[in-house]
Amino acid sequence: MGIFTLDVSLRMEAGFRTQPMAPNETAPKAIFIDFEGIDGSGKTTLSNRLADLLKEQGVPVHHARDGGVFRSEISREIRTLTRDPRFLRMSPVTEFLLYVARDTQMIDEFIRPKLLPGNVVFSDRYLYSAITHSHHARGLPRGEVDAVLSLASRGLWPDLVVYCDVDPLTSRIRKKIQKIRDKRLGDFGRKGLMGIGFREEMRRGFLELSREDPARWLVVDNAKSTIQQSLHKIYKRVIELLETRGFKGLKSAEEILAIPDEPPERLSRLQPAVEAALSLSEADRKEAIERIFWSELERVIPFFPAYAALFLSGFDSPRANTLREKILEHEPAMVAYGLQGLKSPESMALRVLLKDREPTYVARSLSGLSEEIPGVNELRRDLAEKVPDMVALSLRGVDTPFAWELRDEIGKTAAREVLMSTRGLDTERAWALREKRSKEQYFPALLESLAGIDTPRAWDWREKLSGEFLPWVLMSLRLVGSERAWALREEHIHRAPKIIIKSLGRSDDPRAWKLREIAKNFAKEVLDSLSGLDSALAWALRVDLKTKWPNTVVSSLGAGMQSERAWKFRWEMLRSNPENLLLIKHLVKAVLRMTDLEDEIYDDEDDEVDFT
Repeated sequence: MGIFTLDVSLRMEAGFRTQPMAPNETAPKAIFIDFEGIDGSGKTTLSNRLADLLKEQGVPVHHARDGGVFRSEISREIRTLTRDPRFLRMSPVTEFLLYVARDTQMIDEFIRPKLLPGNVVFSDRYLYSAITHSHHARGLPRGEVDAVLSLASRGLWPDLVVYCDVDPLTSRIRKKIQKIRDKRLGDFGRKGLMGIGFREEMRRGFLELSREDPARWLVVDNAKSTIQQSLHKIYKRVIELLETRGFKGLKSAEEILAIPDEPPERLSRLQPAVEAALSLSEADRKEAIERIFWSELERVIPFFPAYAALFLSGFDSPRANTLREKILEHEPAMVAYGLQGLKSPESMALRVLLKDREPTYVARSLSGLSEEIPGVNELRRDLAEKVPDMVALSLRGVDTPFAWELRDEIGKTAAREVLMSTRGLDTERAWALREKRSKEQYFPALLESLAGIDTPRAWDWREKLSGEFLPWVLMSLRLVGSERAWALREEHIHRAPKIIIKSLGRSDDPRAWKLREIAKNFAKEVLDSLSGLDSALAWALRVDLKTKWPNTVVSSLGAGMQSERAWKFRWEMLRSNPENLLLIKHLVKAVLRMTDLEDEIYDDEDDEVDFT
């Protein structure tokens, strides 16, 4: 018997029902149900919705991670420790043991004690996540991982595992939309430093585990189904399980979850239109792709305006702004977020319209905009009292009298962000501010301000802070080309491939190509760093990764690359991915020859997520 075979002798059995129990009637058994999935898969939403449905019928459901929060304070503290990016040097074995410790505490403190007569216990992640994280993604030997988990579980494994499967792109879309709505941009943990490929390896691991034990696992495609459809499927399976364990009087899925017919327009029909477009001449094909893109956004606005708003990011045209106006009332934050870097009078008018409703994103959208654009500085000053932090960040790298005047005005209320705004400025005034703020220990912000600065003064700070703030030291290497910078990159490429690759820019140094090769399966930023490069090495990487990250492969050509080879490659990628609207967006940008926005504006962005 493997470690996944539930040892029922360790489970407490007894009775619960929604109706009075007859004399001598067999009591129902306690049930343990686990929800698994990569971040953004919908598992937390579904587990909480299901818990509510059962509770409404009198079933005592105990959720070990209700609302995504561990019910054990010790587990919460361990999670904080494992997420903290300051501990970048944590070894994979240490990380694994901490994950197991977190879950073991939940088992001993909450899950096992709640498996009492008639109870149903939910968990949002269990020890399975430790397998996918540490074995499938980190590469620790499966046998050694299983041995530790055998001790941690002591035979307690779920009666049912609900695996919410989504493709990584869908996962990232959902996470991005939620982050924008919650205003949590820039938040990152240790796992995030690995790049999005890490999540893809975890997904592969979950699917492999589901095949190992199909009787216990229910796989729900939560990308192609609506939340309501997924909930219906899960509820049916859970009710069957409860009834086999003696729970009675429960409503069927049809009684409690009437599913409205899915409107046919919700279903994507891009493929026939794309195939028709690909049969046309080159000029007509480009016009057809534009029509497909704008028509699809128009189509999805009524039922998924946030999705449409994300795909409008980066477009500064009358047609794009007309669509934004349709979305404005439903998703003001998403619209304001998508104005990042746009310079037209129409985009400025939208900012003025949104400045009181969404000041955070309006101020953020001014990043990288020249003071010569009418209304930019007036907006900054107008928003300085409401969102001084975002206004400060919009001044990153700006060394004008107005910028310094505004920094002085908001320096007390947004000290950290004002310091960050001096990024790349190697002036005495900037250094005076760094020295002043260093006394207040704004060290991550200080390091961020050093990006692009390759002087002894900057390296003194990097060396002084590398022990506790290593990720920020690595981030500060952006476009720094000294031998010391290359040595740091090579030392930490396996720990933080995402930020190491981001520091390369478009470097054609042989060492850059070596690092790209190491990181290519984890960090899609490898492709971002090729933007506009037309060398044999760049093309080899694109071909190598075209199946793994099709969107970013096409984006890596840059809208300005208009060669016959570039367009032939774009059309081949579209032919292989005819339903991929993000890939179509990148083709439309190339058709319009849109100038790509400066990289430094988008430090916290991810093309596979952000659509900018």
